[in-house]
Amino acid sequence: MTAPELLELRKKLKNLDSKENLQLFTTLYKSWCHNPVSTFTLCLLTQSYEHASNLLQIFGMELEITVNFLVQVDKLVQLLESPVFTYLRLQLLEPEKHPFLLKFLYGVLMLLPQSSAFATLRNRLNSVSGFNNNFSGNNLLTNVGKDEKSKRKVEIVKWSELANHFSNIQALHDSSRREGI
Repeated sequence: MTAPELLELRKKLKNLDSKENLQLFTTLYKSWCHNPVSTFTLCLLTQSYEHASNLLQIFGMELEITVNFLVQVDKLVQLLESPVFTYLRLQLLEPEKHPFLLKFLYGVLMLLPQSSAFATLRNRLNSVSGFNNNFSGNNLLTNVGKDEKSKRKVEIVKWSELANHFSNIQALHDSSRREGI
């Protein structure tokens, strides 16, 4: 996702206002669901933070956390520090506009064992929390002010269907791992 030749793809994914871009997102989403960290990355690229947070809850509560998953989450944290995600890091300065981004990142932090990725993400989040001393996760989550672009995206994308697809795919993978397939 950080390759320069994928710049145009990233631009399309950041802007889900056109039918073509929505179809691209949905197609990628359904195929990337086989890897939860890839799905999280796609949601972060499209700024679908609430959905990413919901998926993280599904994964954390219903499915088995494996070493492979944690290794991939470690790579996601490293990816978040890349120039491709500069916009995301800057959005952390506006928690009232992006409360689910914070919720997702804190959720990732809670899943990670204490490691270098944990330290990197904790430092990033600590630097932001110092910036905004008035941050109250519960207060922000109840007073979410979505901009018009986000409202349109929510109306067009069938988030519950995508979440169900994600959950079903992950449940299949989880049962396969348990059966040793």
